[in-house]
Amino acid sequence: MTTLPPILLLYGLDESSHDFEIASTLALIKSVADAFMSRGWRVLPLQVTHDLITPLRPFDPGKWLVFNLCEGAPAQEFYYARVTRTLAELGYTFTGSDAWALDETQYKWRMKALLERQGVPTPAWALFERAEDVAFDTFPAIVKPAAEHCSYGITRDSVVMNVAEARAQVARVIGEFRQPALVEAFLDSPEYNVSLWGSGDDVTVLGISTMTYDAFDDIRDRLCTFDAKWTPESEAYQRIPAICPAPVSPGLKAKIEAVAIAAYQATGCRDYGRVDLRLQGDQPMALDVNANCDVSPDGGFANAARAAGLDYADMLERIVSLAMRRMPVRESRAVAEVVR
Repeated sequence: MTTLPPILLLYGLDESSHDFEIASTLALIKSVADAFMSRGWRVLPLQVTHDLITPLRPFDPGKWLVFNLCEGAPAQEFYYARVTRTLAELGYTFTGSDAWALDETQYKWRMKALLERQGVPTPAWALFERAEDVAFDTFPAIVKPAAEHCSYGITRDSVVMNVAEARAQVARVIGEFRQPALVEAFLDSPEYNVSLWGSGDDVTVLGISTMTYDAFDDIRDRLCTFDAKWTPESEAYQRIPAICPAPVSPGLKAKIEAVAIAAYQATGCRDYGRVDLRLQGDQPMALDVNANCDVSPDGGFANAARAAGLDYADMLERIVSLAMRRMPVRESRAVAEVVR
């Protein structure tokens, strides 16, 4: 009988974590643990806060696989690029992207520059550290904090129609988030969220979902704001549907998949991730790359897996099997046999 390696579910919380982050993180850990245990895996949730090394000491890196569910902002000890750098230095095998890819996708201007260098279509953009320096000529545009995820800082005011509005919103972002602002051409189209898995040249699309904004006439409301993502009582949350699989023609599907794969590979993602796109005419344009994207049961990646005929445990085991390819041959073969 094949022995499954034990799994550490590594996650981070501290006193600066918001209530919704705490609730969603703890719910995620329980869901992932329950799914693995239902398939016979030994699972141990492990929280890190201000110390990464001490909590890991009891766990032999030659025996334990880390399912990396840390996120965090760069100032937090459990910022995911910092965590993966430490895990690699300590010799652990872990799921998801490495520190380089996580850093490159966290800092949006580095991600955008990387996409451009690799020839991946992406909307026109510029980075500004001072509001008075804003000189952008493609409108409508969207103003974003340059190093945030989870739609932090994205409101209906983020969509700007001229330089004066752009300067005002850049000033707000810099003042609130203490970081530069990214100004990007705003594409008024449905949004496509492409879930992918694999690494290197072996990357496949798991599924495409879409968010449509037909319920809103004002262009400033036709985007996924922080409220649309995290505030169930908000109008945006209730009136922006996520549809999976996305109802797209075979031709558009092929174009979306090609750009998503190119963006995933250009940013060094591995195991799993999500690429967000909108259309400029009939050309898909990569907006964002989400390495180590949300894998909660009601998230987009899990929805794509269900649409592809996989249940939640199937999806998680597939992610583990991809990570296990980086473990010693004996362990890698053992897991491959179980999840095949």
